[in-house]
Amino acid sequence: MKKLLVVAGALALTVTPLSATAQLDPSSKPNKEGPLTYDGDTFGGRDCKTGKFRRHETSGKVTSRYKFCTFFYRYDPTKDNNANRDFGAVWFATRVQPQNDWCAKQVKSKLGVQTSGTGKVHNRAPKGTRLGATKSRTVKTSLVVDANGGGSGTGRLQKKWTLHPKGMKIRKFKKDGFTNLLLDWEGKTKKITSFASAVEMSWQQGGVPPSILPELRALHVKPC
Repeated sequence: MKKLLVVAGALALTVTPLSATAQLDPSSKPNKEGPLTYDGDTFGGRDCKTGKFRRHETSGKVTSRYKFCTFFYRYDPTKDNNANRDFGAVWFATRVQPQNDWCAKQVKSKLGVQTSGTGKVHNRAPKGTRLGATKSRTVKTSLVVDANGGGSGTGRLQKKWTLHPKGMKIRKFKKDGFTNLLLDWEGKTKKITSFASAVEMSWQQGGVPPSILPELRALHVKPC
């Protein structure tokens, strides 16, 4: 199974030493409930990528360090009550930590699932179109996985993280054969930004789960 991967360089405009703050660790598995089994083989296990965003994409001062991880879970096929489809979920967590007196101005975290073949996306978290924040606050990403409402058991993946002002736009859209869930945060912070998103998906029974495309972008500014 091929897993596509994109990490876009930071677009820098022109931030102050990072103050420590409790945040989501992307490499930590979500809390799991119900008939879900972590599958460490399909997408290479706890697949984490780390790197640096720079002032001029591949050169210049480091504006932030990043990390993101994906986790794949299978829904128990004996409980899905569907003779044609298998079900599962992908959890995607990201982290951007500003460096060298830069601030994060915008961070985009996007998870894509290939739906041009037999893949389908049934549920997603977070829901809605926006998460607001007038000050840093704790939110929770909680995905229900129940075989598109037809399962005899309900699974759940969830984890808390800190949302900074001004807030986040949430959008689900299709592009180039992928169904995408985009978390688009805008604000201005020296603090670590971490997000978590997840989708329930299905594919032809006995077949290969669809490819996924995790993507992280960041825009930085100086001074804050």
